[in-house]
Amino acid sequence: MLSIARSATQLTPASRSFVSFYSSVAGLARTTWRTGGHPAPQSVAAEVSDAADIDYDGESSTPKAPMRRKPSKIPTPGAIKAHRAAMKKEFPEGWAPPRKLSREAMDALRALHATNPETFTTPMLASQFRISPEAVRRVLKSKWEPSPELRARLAEKERKHREEWRKQRKLEELQKQHALVEVMKKKAEKKDAFTFK
Repeated sequence: MLSIARSATQLTPASRSFVSFYSSVAGLARTTWRTGGHPAPQSVAAEVSDAADIDYDGESSTPKAPMRRKPSKIPTPGAIKAHRAAMKKEFPEGWAPPRKLSREAMDALRALHATNPETFTTPMLASQFRISPEAVRRVLKSKWEPSPELRARLAEKERKHREEWRKQRKLEELQKQHALVEVMKKKAEKKDAFTFK
């Protein structure tokens, strides 16, 4: 036993980490994974019997109790609570940005931030793209990318929306111009006191 203790004191740092790694791996078998709070999955046979209990009007004759998750015993960190409270205060009815970015603008925003995060900070990008810093934060945080087919459909939809908006703007400008012409005609027709007959 004494020889083992002497050999352990003469181990190199690499062999010590090797020994400590395998001693920690052995501890994993004794870990409790805390799966008691989650119900076991139902079998396929239970789903078939539930389908038989459904009436023709769509309601089941045996109501099921909703599956509820127990709240975590680990308290929520203060930073997360503060952020959640700030978001509820700032957006009481939920996140609904007044101005939305196109997919290309989102890609450009991500690319700029990826090239140099120190230069292209969230407030700077928010001012350049004329959106809120919260919107920039959400765009940078999201990792979702549409498939090529979906990207093509979204681009077509955006192009149609832009054309519709331009047509609407032209129509509004024409209506303003016609209204201005009518006002000018009425002023020209109206005779003032200095006009001779």
